Amino acid sequence: MALRIYNNISSLNAQRYLGITNTQMSKSLERLSSGLRINHAADDASGLAISEKLRGQISGLKRASMNAQDGISMLQTAEGGLQEIQSIVQRMRELAVQAANGTYTANDRAELQKEVDQLKSEINRISASTEFNTKKLLNGDASALWSASNNKLEAIIKGKVAEGEYSVSVTATAGKNYIYKTDIMTIGESNTYGKVDSSSGASWKNAVKSIDNINGFESGSSVTLKKVDTDGTANSDAAAVLGYTGGANVSLSDNGTTYDVSASGYLEVEFLAATSAYENDTSTNSGTQIRAANAARVRFYNAETGYVSDWVNVNLEYISGTGAADTSPDTEFIELNSSSGLTTDGSNNLFSAGGLRIITTDDNIGVGDKVVISLSDYDKSDSSTDITVQYTTSGNHPEVTYANAISSTSESSATVYVGNFDSNSGEFNLNSFRLNFNPVTSITNNENLVFTVLGEGDVATSATKLKDIQRFVNDDGRNIFDNTQELTIFGNGKQTTIYLEGDDTLADFESKLEDALVNDLEMGDSSIKNDLVYYDTTAGTFKIQSGLIGEDSKISFIGDQKLIDGLSLTTIQEGENSSLTVSVTKNGATVGSDTVNDYTLRGVISGVELSFDKNLGVSVSGDSSGNLTFTASSSATEIELHLVDNSTALQIGANEGQDINVSVAQINTKSLDLDNVLVVDQDSAQKAITKIDRALEFISGARSTIGAQVNRLEHAITNLDTARENLTASESRIRDLDIAEEMAQFTRYQILQQSSTAMLAQANQLPQLALQLLGR
Repeated sequence: MALRIYNNISSLNAQRYLGITNTQMSKSLERLSSGLRINHAADDASGLAISEKLRGQISGLKRASMNAQDGISMLQTAEGGLQEIQSIVQRMRELAVQAANGTYTANDRAELQKEVDQLKSEINRISASTEFNTKKLLNGDASALWSASNNKLEAIIKGKVAEGEYSVSVTATAGKNYIYKTDIMTIGESNTYGKVDSSSGASWKNAVKSIDNINGFESGSSVTLKKVDTDGTANSDAAAVLGYTGGANVSLSDNGTTYDVSASGYLEVEFLAATSAYENDTSTNSGTQIRAANAARVRFYNAETGYVSDWVNVNLEYISGTGAADTSPDTEFIELNSSSGLTTDGSNNLFSAGGLRIITTDDNIGVGDKVVISLSDYDKSDSSTDITVQYTTSGNHPEVTYANAISSTSESSATVYVGNFDSNSGEFNLNSFRLNFNPVTSITNNENLVFTVLGEGDVATSATKLKDIQRFVNDDGRNIFDNTQELTIFGNGKQTTIYLEGDDTLADFESKLEDALVNDLEMGDSSIKNDLVYYDTTAGTFKIQSGLIGEDSKISFIGDQKLIDGLSLTTIQEGENSSLTVSVTKNGATVGSDTVNDYTLRGVISGVELSFDKNLGVSVSGDSSGNLTFTASSSATEIELHLVDNSTALQIGANEGQDINVSVAQINTKSLDLDNVLVVDQDSAQKAITKIDRALEFISGARSTIGAQVNRLEHAITNLDTARENLTASESRIRDLDIAEEMAQFTRYQILQQSSTAMLAQANQLPQLALQLLGR
């Protein structure tokens, strides 16, 4: 071997190998410290690329598994709400079965309905408030969003929808509404009313709202009033003989002057002494006239106010036909004047001027004989608000002016007093009745008002008070309207209460019920209001209906059982839904069509049912006689529907597109068809059972869908965890360090390092050997 001093090739060689060993030793130490085979791209460029790709898959699978767990939590939250809703609906079914039993009264079912209403409200509250991470789950928003161009359409979300822009065309065939009739309303004991006859003049029939407060007239009797002109006369033709119990001919005379009465009414005269008591009394008076003091008495009945004056004693006189005393006088008379003491109202004198002579030409006046004479005051003005009437059942009744009896702006009333004289018994009574007027301007002259007096058992008039209806009196004689009655009305998914007083008339009841149906229950509008509740005065029954169609037109009543029994409603027409022919298009292409009669289109648009308003395409009109006509439009109703899929996409894979959609059906009283469920009567309760069964079936289906989705996600999680495990093993085989193998390499590098170092030391000694050669 050559020995060199300038270039120590052996040392350089040893250094090179020592450097290589040191580098490998450093890499081995790095691998052993990190536990990874690949710490830098230079360690294994392709392996690093594969490893990083696998790492992305592994972390994605881990997150996907967590996503699926979140999805399960969301679905379990939704099912928790559904579980409680199902329990609520089961309770509603129990209540419906209970209400269907005939042992319960209307008020009992009203209490059951209160719980049903609360349960319905709770279903809607749960639907609106059940959410996961502020995401609504049961109101349909978790599955789809929608809007329509017409509020007559509502979308009910059942699952994942086929989103898009749809055109919905609806053609209707009109259905029918429910119509009810009440029991016959008859007048109770000791109550009378007047029924205006069809023969009455038109102005009277328009003016008179009702006739009541009838006293002294027998049931079935006919009463006639005639509107007359005032002729301004103030002479003897203003009075006529009404009746006389004796056999004498009685007449009136003005005694050569005039008489002018200040009020219309009846003058009753009772004879206290017979003719024989004074006709021979010539000791005191002689000549042409003989007087018997206080031989008669008189009193006045005011036919305008009903006032009756006190009795006033008067003289009975006779006039002889000769100048000498006459034992057979040819004329007996009573002469009255303004100082007679008779008053019209307790202060004003009956006679404002002149006097009045009552004459009999026969000699058969007896004690207790009576005569009644009608008097009319013609000095009253006749105006549009005054009524001058004559009671024409008998021709001898006064004509009476009722000042300001009618009004063009408000309702008014006037009490009419009519004298009734029994010539056999001498009984005289001032019968009366009250005319109640609608707002009118005038009544036509010479027209007659004819009415029949109605009494117990007769069909009630619109003016009959509820307390006077026979049906509302219990068998023990107690009138249910001794107390205010509450009548609760159910319809159109709403309820309201009206309050009935004993003094309310049948017309008042009609008005209150109409207001409730239109304003509170929204079962009609003002154009048909007067036809919703109609009292037939001939049949004595109410016809009650609404302006809706089919099941929505059903009306139920709750109140005191005697009140409900008194109304005794019977269904005379069953409601029938309208038939709807629905066609759906999307972008001009037909999606599908169907004809439905429950207002719900199913199976045409995926994931959604279309619910239509019950009166869509149908108009209603009335004839003011309780008759409603439902007419279908000749043209189709066009509605635009906008649908957006809003179902929840769960990312259950590491890569794009590896997701699944989960959706929860809309669960509320609308989608369950429970918003109008009633148990207030047996028929409604029976129908409610069927409705609730369908709702339970739908909820069970929704829960089953959620359960299936949860099971799917659990399988997905298992698959994800398995895939993650396998990918992790694969990535480990590429990137993780085999410690045993690397340790063997590390030991090798240690030995080589030691050897290289030793050899470097030996190589560095070689120049010293050369120097030794030079020194010798």
